[in-house]
Amino acid sequence: MNFQGVVLVGLGGCIGCVLRYALGTQLPFDTDRFAWATFAVNMLGCLLIGLGMGKIQDENLKLLLITGMLGGFTTFSGFGYELYQYAQAQEHVRALIYGVFSVSLGYILVIIGRKFADVL
Repeated sequence: MNFQGVVLVGLGGCIGCVLRYALGTQLPFDTDRFAWATFAVNMLGCLLIGLGMGKIQDENLKLLLITGMLGGFTTFSGFGYELYQYAQAQEHVRALIYGVFSVSLGYILVIIGRKFADVL
């Protein structure tokens, strides 16, 4: 770990966190509805990480955009907590649908991102 890497990851993380916060204020979480903000962030993050890992060669740019920005932008810790909240609200079917679709579609989008990276 070096100082430049720490600065790049920190700067990218700051940008990603602010973007995540902005989206979350537009689509707040509610156990009576599907968690669209977190789902959208995670799916977009999965697509972008697949694309970025396939196209970005510069290690500093990877630190800034992938480790930092996408790390700050995606919210799988938020995802886990929202699953917990669904369970506490006895919304087990919604929790199952949200969990299965988030993980499976996220994986598929990483693959698609890598495929796009190969053709761009």
